[in-house]
Amino acid sequence: MNENTVTLDDIFALFRESEQQRKEYQRKAELEMAELRKIIEQTNKQIAQIEQTNKQIDQNNKRFGELTSPWAEFVENKIKPAAARIFKEHGIDVKYTALCVQRNNDRDSIEIDIWVESLTEIVAIEVKSDLEIQNVKHFLEVLGKFKEVFTRFQNYKVYGAVAGIRIDEQVNEYATQEGLYLIQPAGDSVIIANSQNLKRRVW
Repeated sequence: MNENTVTLDDIFALFRESEQQRKEYQRKAELEMAELRKIIEQTNKQIAQIEQTNKQIDQNNKRFGELTSPWAEFVENKIKPAAARIFKEHGIDVKYTALCVQRNNDRDSIEIDIWVESLTEIVAIEVKSDLEIQNVKHFLEVLGKFKEVFTRFQNYKVYGAVAGIRIDEQVNEYATQEGLYLIQPAGDSVIIANSQNLKRRVW
């Protein structure tokens, strides 16, 4: 037989070699694909972290803007300094006040602009530059979820108060009807404007 003659065994050997090469290529391709998936996953995580960082920066910028706004001046220079006094005058033995108290749970996030606390009672105050009825309605929804989010205060009586630099004419009546304190500017300080007619609501 001629030395160059290709036998059936030679053909089978070529097929076996080709199959081994194919399997090796497939193995390498799968490894490369797995590495690519890992890189994509890491990239997606980095993108998510960047987006979260950008979101935090936006929130911080917003807060910084608020800190230099008429709203912040009203909150810090008028309402917070007067909060303990005006609520003590209405029978709440205030022990503690704070600005921008925030808490989250799995479903909701709540931020209270001004927090007034005694040993058994809390007044949550919502402050707006322009206080309108829609703001009051939204705050009532917040108060409805208050104890679901601030679970440590289940045994406290929680009252609500709304305040504004400028207050819509209908807000006084609506806030009083819903059992909320209405705080408004009075000279260099603030007063509770609806104290005579108010039957405060407890949450």
